[in-house]
Amino acid sequence: MPTKSKHIVFNKRLYSIRELVECIGVTEWFWRSQIWDGKLPFIQVGKKMLIDRRDLEVFIEKHKMQY
Repeated sequence: MPTKSKHIVFNKRLYSIRELVECIGVTEWFWRSQIWDGKLPFIQVGKKMLIDRRDLEVFIEKHKMQY
């Protein structure tokens, strides 16, 4: 029986922290710490923090490493 692979498709503009955890991985606290440290911009809507896909792409590019 073939295993289901989880493909990440960024087809929305804004993502909640929970959605980032489900799609990309790492923990909710990791994403929150990146926001609190000013490394990842966010949009505040009520109590909810939303991440713009464009800012996430910039964040990923900034943190790429190569050995």
